[in-house]
Amino acid sequence: MENLTVLGIDPGLSITGFAILTKNGDSVELLKCGVIRTDASKKLTERLREINIDLSRIFENDRIDEVAIEKIFFNTNLKTVVSVSEARGVILFTIGKFNKPIYEYTPLEAKKAVLGNGRATKKEIQESIMNLLALKQLPQPDDSADAIAIALCHIYSLPYIRSVDDSKD
Repeated sequence: MENLTVLGIDPGLSITGFAILTKNGDSVELLKCGVIRTDASKKLTERLREINIDLSRIFENDRIDEVAIEKIFFNTNLKTVVSVSEARGVILFTIGKFNKPIYEYTPLEAKKAVLGNGRATKKEIQESIMNLLALKQLPQPDDSADAIAIALCHIYSLPYIRSVDDSKD
């Protein structure tokens, strides 16, 4: 696939980061990035509904071919894992509603893809993204930078993914 648009997602209940990147040949460009924020004072169901509505708008307004989403990794804070899992479930449902292929990557995989170091700091990842995509400033906030890293991880994994897909034929 010569021209591909990837939506990267860093799931969260309070803040979900997103980034839309396009790959055209060897060129990769950041089209848009940002966050979906929910109000902590609202009920859980309303916050999850807001994530669904805002993410649906992205699918309705932007061309998206494939989606890369961060896998949840075990965290010592069980409350965080549960709330991120709930948000991630709504995100996966929304992606499914728009019938887009989903690819999942761990934070370690994304850091290695972007910087070659799975233990890189948030600042190092932001600086690497800025250099890789020739951005004028660091991508902010962290959640959108993480979404960019997830999308880049997918784009950099495409040759392998496509070769595995071809071998199944």
